[in-house]
Amino acid sequence: MGTTREISTFCRICEPSCGLVARVEDGRLTKLSPDRAHPVTKGFSCHKGLAAVDLHHDPDRLDHPQLRSADGTWRDTGWDEAMAEVARRWRAVVDTHGPNSTAAYIGNPMAFNALGSLHVGQMLRALGVRRSFSSGTQDCANKFVASEAVFGSSNVHPIPDLDHTDLCLVIGENPRASQASFYSIPNVLGSMRRAAGRGARFVFVNPRRIETPEQGIGDTVLIRPDTDVWFLAALLHEIDRLGGFRDELVARHGRHLDGLRRFIAPYSPDATEAVTGVPADTVRELARAWVDTPRASVHASTGINMGRQGTLAYWLVHMLSFVTGRLDVEGGNLKSDGFYPNARSGQGSLEQGFVDTEFGRLRRGSLPGTLMSHAILDSDEPIRAMIVVAGNPLLSIAGQQRLRKAFEQLELLVVIDIYPSATAELAHVVLPSTDMYERDDLNIVNIGTSAVPFAQYTPAVVEPAADRKPEWWIAHRVLQELGAPSLLDDESPDPWAKWRHMLAKGSGLDLADLQADGQARVLPAPEPGRFFDQQVHTVDGLVDCCPPGFAAALERCTALWDETRAQLGDGRLRLIHRRDAWMHNTWFANLERMKRRGRTSNPLGLHPDDADRLGLSDGDEVVVTSDHGEVTTTVEVDDALMAGVVSMVHGWGHTASPRLRVAHEHPGANPNALLPIGEGSFEPLSSQAHMTGIPVDVRPLVSTG
Repeated sequence: MGTTREISTFCRICEPSCGLVARVEDGRLTKLSPDRAHPVTKGFSCHKGLAAVDLHHDPDRLDHPQLRSADGTWRDTGWDEAMAEVARRWRAVVDTHGPNSTAAYIGNPMAFNALGSLHVGQMLRALGVRRSFSSGTQDCANKFVASEAVFGSSNVHPIPDLDHTDLCLVIGENPRASQASFYSIPNVLGSMRRAAGRGARFVFVNPRRIETPEQGIGDTVLIRPDTDVWFLAALLHEIDRLGGFRDELVARHGRHLDGLRRFIAPYSPDATEAVTGVPADTVRELARAWVDTPRASVHASTGINMGRQGTLAYWLVHMLSFVTGRLDVEGGNLKSDGFYPNARSGQGSLEQGFVDTEFGRLRRGSLPGTLMSHAILDSDEPIRAMIVVAGNPLLSIAGQQRLRKAFEQLELLVVIDIYPSATAELAHVVLPSTDMYERDDLNIVNIGTSAVPFAQYTPAVVEPAADRKPEWWIAHRVLQELGAPSLLDDESPDPWAKWRHMLAKGSGLDLADLQADGQARVLPAPEPGRFFDQQVHTVDGLVDCCPPGFAAALERCTALWDETRAQLGDGRLRLIHRRDAWMHNTWFANLERMKRRGRTSNPLGLHPDDADRLGLSDGDEVVVTSDHGEVTTTVEVDDALMAGVVSMVHGWGHTASPRLRVAHEHPGANPNALLPIGEGSFEPLSSQAHMTGIPVDVRPLVSTG
């Protein structure tokens, strides 16, 4: 007779880490359900989280280590042979060219993997890998830089106090498509709806109207993409004119307010209207509402990150909260801690965070992804060996054709993944990793950004299938093969030692207690009145309202302002990358469930007025061209867009993934082909790629038949 168990666990697709119940029948995961007993998420889960059971059982998953033959075919092998091949090629590269010829790319899922993120990092440091790329420079690198410059810690990201706010300004985010980012709150739309029900006002600022009016939440102010910094400057300009700056508070807790005022001085609502597309009267009304609403909050997401000035835009988001007295107060923005107070661990100085390279002055840490191919093909010290972990840079970074050429030139490419992705197809060695339900884990991603912090451990709900291994084990097996100290040398390896220490030190929690029952432990919620004493880690303990390290960026802002004004009326459309409820980066592309409702391609969203002007209708085939490349796709007329703006969804383009049958059958067009690479393709302060507001032209596809 079979056995059935129900195991408490949590999702690791996006930041809220929603509680789930895994049904396991005879050792097989058969169903994922929302955990109605979870003290924080309380029975909420989106369809993506529940669809992960399909991902777990996907027959196209990687099951065994694989080696690529000279003719391009793949051969299954065991871990010993695979590790020997990795070590042989790695030693040959390092012995001949030195450790600076090695590099790594770390993908988004590592941020949701407590043991993987910790031990992969340890492996790279032990191997002397100093050239590191990550998915962070595609969506959020600017936030760490801005917070480091303003608060002295890259980990300080105050979140809206949604339970008490009366006005919430949400910029560059569509919570209906992707919950929220740097703000961990389960069922964010439901939380917003409850706040709206008690009278809170929500204002969304986006180039595309989001689907919230039908939910009774708020309205959208349409804005031209890549102009957020000037909208925020105009809003602050008007608030200051209305007397809304709290000079006495800033004098106690901040510095360089005069620099902020000098920056915003030219950007009045009237001056910015033509550039941002936001009417001056709208800015003035928002400013008056902000001044008149003591319990006001602000949140900004990837829409501002992906512009050319994401760091400055996020700086102004912080300033909107701080200089008006809406930071560290009920109903404003509060800093969450979680089970480990992470502000201190993110301590740093903007001025000390850069190094001189052959590609110019770059921020330490993650190098610009849009320079990856250059670091392989054009460098004086080219990368010759690379390890890619839980990422698919060939699709998720701009310049796919050039990056393909670069990867083909590597002497060693190792891919650690759950799928044979487009990047994996170019590897020499592919190593199969476990999925989120085949490994034990701790909810680390929402430390410091959770509205209701909690700590939860999950066991592996099922044993790893076939030869799949967790990333921490793979990292230490690589070290072991190369003769470096490895946890696997121990008789009883303990990969949890550091997290055990952090839990105990940060919140007095015992990992053994969490492991005993797998239940979430609710932690103290963010409270006002502690921020300036506990969360600011600048040298003098003051919030920097205009960091000196921004000087060059502010000059660049003026130049971009002149450039953008000169381009008004040029007749070109502006492309935005957006998220979709039926795609998650590139790793949900192979699930049949996610192709329902006609989601089998990646059309170009086009405003009706633009469609009429171009003589286009729904379903028409078009060629979209930028200064950097082109794609062919179909039209989807979308009246939610601002006129002059077109949109495509991130995560498509699986033409080079033949072993992913569903994704390969429905590859869709990859909008990253339209993005810049190389010099000028990223924000100098943060290495964040320029992915929004890209000038494009659209024309009908003319058949040659």
